[in-house]
Amino acid sequence: MRCSSVLPALILIWATPSLASEAEIKKGEDNWDGTVEFSASSATGNTENSVLGARFEAKRVLGRYSHDLKAAGDFTRTTKEVEGAKVTEETQNKWFGQYRLEVQTGDRTFAYGRARYERDVFSGYDGRAFVGGGMGHEIAIGDQFNWDVIAGPGIRHTVFIEPDSPDPEFKSEETEIAVFLGSEMDWHIRENVELEHDADATWTENNSTLESRLSLKTKITKTLSTRLAYQIKHETDPAEDREATDTQLKASVVLGF
Repeated sequence: MRCSSVLPALILIWATPSLASEAEIKKGEDNWDGTVEFSASSATGNTENSVLGARFEAKRVLGRYSHDLKAAGDFTRTTKEVEGAKVTEETQNKWFGQYRLEVQTGDRTFAYGRARYERDVFSGYDGRAFVGGGMGHEIAIGDQFNWDVIAGPGIRHTVFIEPDSPDPEFKSEETEIAVFLGSEMDWHIRENVELEHDADATWTENNSTLESRLSLKTKITKTLSTRLAYQIKHETDPAEDREATDTQLKASVVLGF
C-alpha cells in the first residue's frame, strides 16, 4: 500500500467541516498563529563550515477544528583541505513537513489525523512518509502550563538509500503498519520565558523511531524571541552503516505572527 494514495483521501475526509460548525466560528478565531525561526553559522580556518537551519510552525482554530502545520530543515556544508586541494562535502541534509487536523470531541478530548513527510540523507533514507489518525487528550490546560498527548495507528513508507557496502538483502522500499504516540508540553516558567518539550514515538515491527525536542524560548519584544533547543532522534534498527542516535543543539532567532 502506497502512502501517496492514502494521504489525499485522509486530508479530504478530515478537512471538510460541517456547515453547523462553520456557523459556530466566532470573530477572531480564523487567524493563523505561529512562528518562523532561523539559525546560521560559519567557520573559517583549517575547516570551513557553513550551517543553515529554519523552522516554521502555524496553527489555526476554526470552531471545533484545529489546523496545525510544521516544517523544518537543516543543511551543513564543510570544506577541508586534503593534499593541497579543497574538498567540499555535505555533512547534514534533512527536512520534514507535517500537517495535523484536530476535531474537538469533548471538553478535553479530540480526534486527529496526521500526515508527515521527511528526508534525512545521512540517516539512510531518501524519503519517509507517515499517514495516520487517532485520539488525543488535553491533560493540562492553563495560562502557565499546557500538556497534550495523542495516540493512534498509521502507515509508514520508507525509501532507503543504498549503503556503501554491498548487501544482497538490501530493500530499497518498505511499507509497514505503525503505532504513533506523541506528547506536547508548554510551560511558561516566568514572564517572557517559556519551556517547550515535544516527544514522539513511532513503532513498527522492523524499526521504531523516538524523537525528543526540548527548547527554551525567551521573548525580547512582542514578535521577536530567541530559542535554545536540544533534539535527540533514535532509531532502534538504523539503516546500514548509520548511527542509531543523532543529537543537535541549536540557537535560533524566532519571529512570531
